[in-house]
Amino acid sequence: MTDSANPKRRNLWKILFGVSLALNLLIVGALGGAFMRKGKGPTANHLASGFLYMRALDFKDKRALRKEILRNKDGRKLDKDRNQASFNSAVVILKGHPFDRAAFANLLDEQAKHTKLRQSSARTALVNHIDNMTKEERLLYAQRLKGFIDDKVK
Repeated sequence: MTDSANPKRRNLWKILFGVSLALNLLIVGALGGAFMRKGKGPTANHLASGFLYMRALDFKDKRALRKEILRNKDGRKLDKDRNQASFNSAVVILKGHPFDRAAFANLLDEQAKHTKLRQSSARTALVNHIDNMTKEERLLYAQRLKGFIDDKVK
């Protein structure tokens, strides 16, 4: 009997191929994550400035700020429902023929406005949180922020 006719041999090759593929993906993911963490990856240069401000906070401050931002559960539920409806509307527009360019552009504009409102409330919470810091806490925060900025430039 030849190797190609032996089903056990074919299954062994399929398993080896699957394991090899999984290991390759694991390695690529680990390298990509390491590059992004060190600021060398392609997306690291496009991070929003707010990300660095949040990253420079210590764990206790991040947790407090996160609680402040997420405090309004009813508002979050409304946002989630609104987002779901908005994306469902996008699907309907995309499926339509002919494509309604103006309707899709308007939908994207509405989504962008909503995103700006959420960012604005997060910025306000950050400013309020920093305003409540002591002088020493702000100096430590500024040093951490400077360290992240210097790492990003390198």
